[in-house]
Amino acid sequence: MFDPELPYSEREEWKDVTPVPQNDGPSPLAVIRYPPGFEEVHGYFRAIQQRYETSQRALQLTAHVIEHNSANYTAWYYRRRCLKELATELDDEREFTDKWARDCPKNYQVWYHRRWLISEIAARKRAEGRPEAEEEILAMAREELGYHLECMQVNNDYKNYNGWSHRQFILQQFDLWQEELPFVEKLLQEDIRNNSAWNHRYTVVRNQCSPLTDAVRTREIQFAMDSIRKCANNECAWNYLAAYLGTGSDKVPWSSMPEVEALCGEVLEVAKEQDEFCRFAAQTMAEICEAKGDVPSALAQYEHLQGEDRIREKYWCWKADLLTK
Repeated sequence: MFDPELPYSEREEWKDVTPVPQNDGPSPLAVIRYPPGFEEVHGYFRAIQQRYETSQRALQLTAHVIEHNSANYTAWYYRRRCLKELATELDDEREFTDKWARDCPKNYQVWYHRRWLISEIAARKRAEGRPEAEEEILAMAREELGYHLECMQVNNDYKNYNGWSHRQFILQQFDLWQEELPFVEKLLQEDIRNNSAWNHRYTVVRNQCSPLTDAVRTREIQFAMDSIRKCANNECAWNYLAAYLGTGSDKVPWSSMPEVEALCGEVLEVAKEQDEFCRFAAQTMAEICEAKGDVPSALAQYEHLQGEDRIREKYWCWKADLLTK
């Protein structure tokens, strides 16, 4: 019976392989003290690579290498080679990656491997030529979106760049953008300051509607304004306004929406009553005044910002100087 703890040097099926030791040169400056088994496993892995072997035992060896270091890019790459050459059933591989994406959610290699895996499964299903293949592929893609959410929930981490990249890859690859807005709205209901969710919302909107229509732009601006009313010092929502207002592609001038100016005035007034200050509202009000050509009012906002937001004082001075040149 196979014993996973048995050293490779004592395994009958590996008797034909001579491990290749790590070459640190004649006089290494700092010799790394590896944990038990690490050097042996990697010695056999180097030997397998030199032989260009893509056998079942090589596939099993990559799993052992990954156990020692799940960020080993070469091990994941070689594992993909073995899976491809052996035409292995890939459903088991999804289970293999489940553990790593949950336990090491910030490991880029895991998510890249998962991305390749989903694409490969889809390609194999299409190659079968069955009428129901596309339906099965879409079901798998939706499962993968659910898996991404599960990984975020398990780790209580909703701001993992690699996980979000994987999600957007699935949405793009299988054209599921039109189903995504309710998901991101739910995340923002749970945490209105989730900057990753705000960024994702913008990406979803741009993929759902490009070029941007006036109706969609107005909807998104209203969404940001509603969020600001719930939490005025939420920088995410103010930045989201700037994605649709100002200068640039698919934007309209700051001065084109009086309701945004009214909101800024409302927030600044409430903050003043509470002896507080909202720099985001003041900055937005300055942008609106600039767009309207009201330079004195814009300068007044920048002067106020210089006094209240001392860490960015020189930046606000610079903004004010641009208006007077």
